[in-house]
Formats: sequence, C-alpha cells, structure tokens
Amino acid sequence: MNDSFGRQIDYLRLSVTDRCNLRCVYCMPEDGVQLIPHLEVLTFEEIVRLARIMKPMGIRKVRVTGGEPLLRRGLPDLVRLLDGIGFEEIVLTTNGLMLPPVAGELREAGITRVNISLDSLQDEVLRAVTRSSAGVAAVEEAIRSARQAGLEPVRVNCVVLRGINDREIPDFIVWSEAEGVQVRFIEQMPAGVGASSFVPASEMLARAAVLGRVVEEQDGPGEIQRTFSIEGTGMGFGIIQPLSGLDFCARCRRIRLSARGILLTCLSREEGTDLRRLIRSGAGDEALSRAISEAVSEKPLRHDGCRGMKMWRTGG
Repeated sequence: MNDSFGRQIDYLRLSVTDRCNLRCVYCMPEDGVQLIPHLEVLTFEEIVRLARIMKPMGIRKVRVTGGEPLLRRGLPDLVRLLDGIGFEEIVLTTNGLMLPPVAGELREAGITRVNISLDSLQDEVLRAVTRSSAGVAAVEEAIRSARQAGLEPVRVNCVVLRGINDREIPDFIVWSEAEGVQVRFIEQMPAGVGASSFVPASEMLARAAVLGRVVEEQDGPGEIQRTFSIEGTGMGFGIIQPLSGLDFCARCRRIRLSARGILLTCLSREEGTDLRRLIRSGAGDEALSRAISEAVSEKPLRHDGCRGMKMWRTGG
C-alpha cells in the first residue's frame, strides 16, 4: 500500500498498552498520565482482526510497543496469533526490565528480535532520566537474556539529552561492541523536557569522532536510521534524526495503531482514525480496509515539528 507521495507503507507499530513501569523525562510526566480504561483498550481479537486486514494490504513488519508492552497480560499469546498471520518480521521494543523471564517464550511465540531502551551507562543518570530505581545491570541482564534466546540483533536505543547523557556517546559505542549489540542514538522529540536539551545528529557525530574517523554506511531501503562505523575498528552505531534529518520523512514507511485503536499515520497527527469505534459499531472488514486506505492516503509529506506531542499516546 502506497501513500499519496509514493511511499510504500509496509511497517505497523502496534501499541498494546499505555501503561509503563518507568517515567522517562522525554516521554511522560513525573506523576504519570490518566490511563485508558481497560474497556477502551483493543482486545487481542480486535488487534488480530486488524492485523489480518492489514497483511494483504502490504504490511510485512510489525513492531510491538507500549507504554511497556511486557505489562500487557498474555503478550506471548498475542504474538503467537500475529505470527500465525504470516508477517515477515515481528519485533519488540521494551525497556527490558521484565524481559529475562519471558525472552525464550517470546522467541518461541514469534518475536524475531528486540530493541531495548537504555539512556545511560551510569546508574545515577539512568535513574534520573527514567525517574525510577532502574539500574544498568538490570538492562544488561535483559540484553543477555535476549541474546541467549536468539532475539538478535539486539538494538539498544538511547535518547540523547544535552547535559545529561550526551558525553556518553563514545562510551556507548565502545560498550555496544563489547556487549555484541547495536546502539542507536535518537534525537529527542519535543515532548516532556525542554528544547534546550535537544542534541542534533551533527553533534552526536562530533562526539563519536573522538574514537576515530566516522564513516557512513549504506543503509537498506526504507531504513529510517543512518548507520556509521569507526574506520579501522569493529565499532559502529546508528542515528535516528527525526528533526534534523532532511530526508527522515521521505524514508518513513510506518503507520501506528495505538492501544485504544487509533490509527496514526504521522507523529504530528494525534487525532488519527478511530478503528476501535468502527469495529465496535459493527463495521465489516471491507469498511475497515477502506478506512485504513483513506488514512494512509492522507499521510502528510512531513511532520510539522511534532510540538506538544504526547509520546505515551502514540506508542513511540
């Protein structure tokens, strides 16, 4: 399925819950948010129905997100149902704190790989960013459990914040090589913390250059990250630049389904298309397919800066 600008839309980010066990400064207010009532959250049956409709429309990859998706009870059962539809790839984004006991079960259910969030290699910084008691060792344990279960390559997502963790970029690159994971540095979206903490990709590259000459690699089609290596070493990293990247939106092939069933074609558009309302009002598969197609056809050429966006509503 293509949008009106010719971009092939083949990637669904599926939020299964709005609940999270962390309160990251760039995502959620310190005192939390008003949670969606359980009756307003899509059921597994509704999620699978929409996934079955989207598969022949061209969706080949599904990323399961939250909130923290591992807080959704019975998640491996949902993954098994999604895997039965025949998607090429089902991946998981998580903070990792609840992953070790279920990593093997998720692999057997159909998850192929995971992205794990880690915003500092220093406990005190990580706890400040996540507003929690989370420690680096717990996330490293999650990484080991993922690798042991075969959920590879493990990607580690780090949101870079000026004056907080931006000086850790070289440390992350060295650490990721030692851990056998792929680290990706992400520009902060304008939510939660102020604009003064924003670090553009150009500064990230300058930080990385203390390790040696930085070389950009050729990325595959549809990749939203830029991939780099440190010349003459085995070290590498990725950068995701939704704000400073001139071609970021041109590469976008994603749509998002929120936990309450709102189909979002862009982070800058929180209103979306209410598929849950259509389902629960008795809409047939053809009507749902038509609503999805119409939403995709209205996907904007680029975002508007995403000012005031609420990450917990969109599923990241």
